[in-house]
Amino acid sequence: MSKMSPLELKTMLASEKSSAMAAISAANLMEDRADAMDYYNGNMSKDMPAQEGRSQAVSTDVADTIEGLMPVLMDIFCGSDEVVRFEPVGPEDEEAAQQETDYVNHVFMQNNPGFMILYGFIKDGLLSKTGIVKVWWEEREEEERETYYDLTEDQFALLAQAVELSDGGMKIVAHTVNNEGSDEDGKDKESPKENAKESEDEGTS
Repeated sequence: MSKMSPLELKTMLASEKSSAMAAISAANLMEDRADAMDYYNGNMSKDMPAQEGRSQAVSTDVADTIEGLMPVLMDIFCGSDEVVRFEPVGPEDEEAAQQETDYVNHVFMQNNPGFMILYGFIKDGLLSKTGIVKVWWEEREEEERETYYDLTEDQFALLAQAVELSDGGMKIVAHTVNNEGSDEDGKDKESPKENAKESEDEGTS
């Protein structure tokens, strides 16, 4: 192993010091969060234990302050129909910006519990000094099963053609033919409505 230069040594020591300080800071932050939660719940036994025979009343200033701020802060973010808004760069972008605004607001507030996400995020920031929201794009396959009864040959042919054109998006999983009725000679004849089948639709959202 080659000898380290003074600059490399200083860099390594600075990195180790930073890691050590980060661990200390994390431990202090964890302790502060625990204390804040106790204060929020009105638990003062750690810093100011109640004396036996004296009043057990506790002033919940931390909880009162946080709960008093929450309606004001929530009104800033959720007081209108638009939690987020895309501004157009030029006149040609106005329609696209409006569509983006409508879509993102719909996904956040309708497809997801947007109000509660913001509520938890803001309250965690006030109480625990850090508010975190995890954002990800999820792709999943959804299957839908449909059953058709008493189809004519033409109807079944159209269904089979649609399945073929779906490029694997749909498939027929069962197909049966029903023979019903008899002709004048007493022989069985095939009913005009003879086909019963199931199709399965697969999609990605």
